[in-house]
Amino acid sequence: MSGRTIDSGSAAWEPAQPATTKLGPDEVHVWRISVRQPPPVLERWRVLLTAEERARLERFRFPDDATRELVSRGALRAALGAYLGVGPATVTFATEEKGKPVLATVPAAGRIEFNTSHAGEWVLLAFAHGRPVGVDVERWREVDSADLVRGYFSPGEIAEWESLPEATRIEGFFNGWTRKEAYLKALGVGLAKPLDSFQVRLAPGAPAGLVADRDDPEAGTRWKVWPVPVGPGYAGAVVAPRGIDGARWFAWA
Repeated sequence: MSGRTIDSGSAAWEPAQPATTKLGPDEVHVWRISVRQPPPVLERWRVLLTAEERARLERFRFPDDATRELVSRGALRAALGAYLGVGPATVTFATEEKGKPVLATVPAAGRIEFNTSHAGEWVLLAFAHGRPVGVDVERWREVDSADLVRGYFSPGEIAEWESLPEATRIEGFFNGWTRKEAYLKALGVGLAKPLDSFQVRLAPGAPAGLVADRDDPEAGTRWKVWPVPVGPGYAGAVVAPRGIDGARWFAWA
């Protein structure tokens, strides 16, 4: 079953499997996977991991954290294998200079870029053909959002957040945080780039977007931000170059 191309966070997820979908050259696919997978699925994904990845799972203090990591790594290999037409066990990764994971080898059809994020009960995977992509998900929780906004957000974001009604400020904060994280991940720079060096829109219900980046005057016209409709109590975002036509949302069936 194919997904629906949309530009807002209001659409429903389309149940599908990676094996039944094709990644178009000018689109982003975002997959939402529940961490509550049946034991046989978890075991099938576990055997796909390298010895180093399995050892990392053993080091997690809390079982839920280990499960999220397992689902993220296992589903990533399964999806990439389906897109590339190869067995998931043959999918191998390398790390770029700034720490961003990439496919170890570039297939004849061109590189598939990917990014992952997980929080609470959900894992998100994002894919694009030969174009950088970043994705982030956060579960709403009690945080000192005022201190975080004033400590890490840009002046424009602070002003927008302070203009929000009190009841929507926690949603506005997590909108901003996920959009900022997704942009950094798309750039492949991580926290080496200060969070206050660029501005995203964060008001609930308003269009998402990158307003400005003091290191790149053209960033606002070169990057697109989509809110990801993860579910109640969650905020999500995916960022890709504006040459991408649309984002497609798939629920891993």
